[in-house]
Amino acid sequence: MRYAHHGGMETHFDLQGLRQKLEWKQERLARYLGVNRSTVSRMESGQRIRGPARRLLDTLKDAAELGTADELCPDVPEAAE
Repeated sequence: MRYAHHGGMETHFDLQGLRQKLEWKQERLARYLGVNRSTVSRMESGQRIRGPARRLLDTLKDAAELGTADELCPDVPEAAE
């Protein structure tokens, strides 16, 4: 869901829903946002998302609707052991 301003308040951004729709793990979303996985977890638990992270997520949501989200942050295969 895209956020909207209502009297200076932002509506909720369903980060976990977007991530699940994209079939991205928290680690991949963290890499896209330039944060660590625990920050993504806190965001999914209700921490307010604002500033550059919010703008990146709006871009990611738009890309998801166009089917181009994977181009923004290609999946990195796990290293073979």
